[in-house]
Amino acid sequence: ITSITKYNSNDNDDRKQEITIENSKDDIEIFNLIGKNDSLKLQIEQAKAAVIYPPKGLSTLILGPTGVGKSLFAEYMYKYSLSIGNNKENSPFIIFNCADYSDNQQLLLAQLFGYVKGAFTGADKEKYGLVHEANNGILFLDEVHRLSAEGQEMLFLLMDKGIYRRLGESDKVHKCNVMIIAATTENPETSMLETFLRRIPVTIKIPSLQERGFKERMELICHFFREESIRIGVELKVSKEVVKAFILYECRGNIGQLKSDIQLICARAFLDYITYKRDCVYVKLSILPNNIRESLYGNNRREECIHNFSFIGKKD
Repeated sequence: ITSITKYNSNDNDDRKQEITIENSKDDIEIFNLIGKNDSLKLQIEQAKAAVIYPPKGLSTLILGPTGVGKSLFAEYMYKYSLSIGNNKENSPFIIFNCADYSDNQQLLLAQLFGYVKGAFTGADKEKYGLVHEANNGILFLDEVHRLSAEGQEMLFLLMDKGIYRRLGESDKVHKCNVMIIAATTENPETSMLETFLRRIPVTIKIPSLQERGFKERMELICHFFREESIRIGVELKVSKEVVKAFILYECRGNIGQLKSDIQLICARAFLDYITYKRDCVYVKLSILPNNIRESLYGNNRREECIHNFSFIGKKD
């Protein structure tokens, strides 16, 4: 959205009170930077300092609740490492969610560090793990609190000495030049070993959607609607009341849920567009789920919202 028009509040035609979102691909990558001068300014500075520090960057722990964009932030750090030449263009960026194997710690460690033949039942041949694949690059470990104490100690050795052992190895060690970025939704002081945390010099906290304020929430909403307009290749018009509802509703799943909710109502609007052969996809208040629509009524943040955005008339 390049501009937002304030319509006369006396207009009775609700369709005049709308925001037009064109399917332009300009600035589509700006999502990575929403909040760069406000809620994410310190976090981005921390990330750049961690990545640029020789010889391979500093191990980093990213904190924040589900859906705030921790994985995306880690990807941003990887792209930054490429842009400054710390990593070559073909340097790996390996992503591993520890929660996928949390019920079987032996399998989790085998995926990470690899194993030798006979290390455990079913290990009929040797195999290198993701640590080996991430050599000379970045290994991102999501939900790192799911690692057992043994796993954290093995990771500590990798971060501290740049060496590791595969499961079943006792004397032989392998060298690995890798930057570790980990993320968790939990309190690290209660879910991880103190010795492990001491080896991570950089901790970055990503704020929740609630903490990011109306201005950034508005930018995110506009960005996601623009993404959907590009996806369907059709002009998208959004009722002003819909935008207000998305600004005000309680979005417990943070940015991830906000994106999904916007995608869902765009799909419903697109169905109307196809069914009734309309000239554009029109997102109106009536297609919103009740939990989002009801945020417009009895919300004590409404006045703050009206005060912050000139496109919302005080009589609306």
